[in-house]
Amino acid sequence: MKRSELEKYLGKNVRITIFDNSIVKGELHKTGEEMFKNDLSLYLPRNLYFVINTENSFLFRCSHVKKLEEV
Repeated sequence: MKRSELEKYLGKNVRITIFDNSIVKGELHKTGEEMFKNDLSLYLPRNLYFVINTENSFLFRCSHVKKLEEV
């Protein structure tokens, strides 16, 4: 997925299908956001994405996204 398309959904609740067909649900965020400056693992890496409110928490690239839908 293109970065410009993915970033339209920042801050929204989404359901994302990753390249290995696992599904993550939650609020989409990008690393480096000011609200995460106290958590260096979410603040320092650049151009990575993650979701909040999910049991599968991990960082991923925009190229890892197969499908995205807003919920």
